[in-house]
Amino acid sequence: MVKSIKAELNKILHKKGIYILTLIFILYTILTNVIYKNLSSYELISEDINIEEIIDINNSLDLNNKDDLLEYISNLEIIETINLKEKYNSNNQKYLIDNYLSDLIYQSYDYKYIKNNETAYNEINEKIEVLKEKIVKEDWKYFINLKVTDIKNKINNENDSKVTDRYIDLLKLYNYRIENNIDFDNTDYLNNALEELEINLYEYYNLLNKDNLSNNEKDRLEYLNELYSKNEYILKNKKDINNNETLRSVLINFPSEFGLFILIYILMISASIVSEEFNKGTIKYLLTKPYKRCTILTSKLITVLLLIPTIILFMVTIELIIGGLILDFSSLKVPVLIYDSINNCLISYNVFTYLFKSLLYSFPIYIILGIFSFMLSTITLSTSSATTITFLFYLICNVISNLALTINLKIFKVFISLHWDFSYLIHLYNNPYNIKPWVSIIAILVYICTMLCISYIYFNKKDVKNI
Repeated sequence: MVKSIKAELNKILHKKGIYILTLIFILYTILTNVIYKNLSSYELISEDINIEEIIDINNSLDLNNKDDLLEYISNLEIIETINLKEKYNSNNQKYLIDNYLSDLIYQSYDYKYIKNNETAYNEINEKIEVLKEKIVKEDWKYFINLKVTDIKNKINNENDSKVTDRYIDLLKLYNYRIENNIDFDNTDYLNNALEELEINLYEYYNLLNKDNLSNNEKDRLEYLNELYSKNEYILKNKKDINNNETLRSVLINFPSEFGLFILIYILMISASIVSEEFNKGTIKYLLTKPYKRCTILTSKLITVLLLIPTIILFMVTIELIIGGLILDFSSLKVPVLIYDSINNCLISYNVFTYLFKSLLYSFPIYIILGIFSFMLSTITLSTSSATTITFLFYLICNVISNLALTINLKIFKVFISLHWDFSYLIHLYNNPYNIKPWVSIIAILVYICTMLCISYIYFNKKDVKNI
């Protein structure tokens, strides 16, 4: 048996197709890592606002019409804000203009054109000039200190303890920003964590203190709990867990990024390992040896099963080498965090532990498709037919899986694609099709046993006289 397996491995290693596919995979891996490295460059850029068009619109408005007048001053605010932002290159300054000046600019035009209050108009313009000076100097702490003073006053005047708790949390965020010297640069992961917490804090406390939540509200609260926990981790440990431009991110997404290549490797081997023996006539040579047909087929099956994890390990190694050279290895120190909604806590995984589990939980997919292709190779004696039918089977399975998410039909549960992916376990979710893991394991074993029985029956009955 061992000699047979070695012989099978030797045949596979002499296939030119394997080396061509490997070269394509290496090129694809390089491209994937380059794309990950430059993800921020591929982000959608919001459409530039044409100031000339806005000016033309304003010139066409009737200022005696109330609605037109409101649109007029809104456009004036947009024009002035854009002109101000064009003067500065700093993301910090642009943020301060958007969040602290734009509303005041609108108010100034409101006082001038609608309320006709010249005193208030002059006062607010004086305030705008003061803030502009602070923005020019990038004195972001000035703006935070204004917020801190305002929050402290609200805490002193608030009688509702639930509201006070929210203010206290908000105050902690402001103090953290000052103590750690974090400005409003949107490329800084610490700033982004603070922003996310601040933006969602009001909604989070509202849902947290609300009784009789709807299902949508429960889902939203669970999402906010996860967001809150992960951002708190970022601020406490100062680790950028959301950075997608890293080797860590590629490894986290390895099954989805490289799953197709894993499948192609498996099909290239399993779809031809039996059929080629018949097509080349070498099956007669094998049968002249003192081996039973079952032994011959078993050695081929074991070869396929051994090669599946070997191929995956090889691909991971290639990705580590190429990814390390392009993206460097430093991100591998950052853990992968999974939110446990039942215990309301974060579970931390080493990157390689997470990768191992994600590949292990998707492993049944490759085993099923490998054996299915192996069975077709035995039945049809055609490599192309076995490969094509397996791909069609895989596509149909995906369609059925998507349909099963929206249409609740019991018949769908007999399809293997509802059982073969256990990736939900690593994310601590329930099976999306409401199927228990042990039921899925039984279904997988039934499928595997059925396909192997068919393979052995057909192989034992094959007539090789005319080959």
